[in-house]
Amino acid sequence: MGSIYISVHNNLTTWRIETNEELEILIKKKNIVRFIKSRRLRWAAHVIRMDTTRIVKKVAEWEPRSSRPVGRPKLRWLDQVEEDLKKMRVRNWREVQR
Repeated sequence: MGSIYISVHNNLTTWRIETNEELEILIKKKNIVRFIKSRRLRWAAHVIRMDTTRIVKKVAEWEPRSSRPVGRPKLRWLDQVEEDLKKMRVRNWREVQR
């Protein structure tokens, strides 16, 4: 798992890595995988509701014009969201968002 960064003392210009103890307090001893998936889906719902002029929305919906290199493709954030929704048996979520 990658590092999780937090803002130090509400100062958005200074960031540091959270300690394991801080993460345990944050998730309240819950399953870390479920916690991350729920946060990812929460953010996805937020992005879906954004205005189409927002850069975050444009980046999330952007599809490259060129082909990917040979081999296993790297997973994008949206690929992970779709996989989570598939496991939850959520279908047609793209149609619902519009």
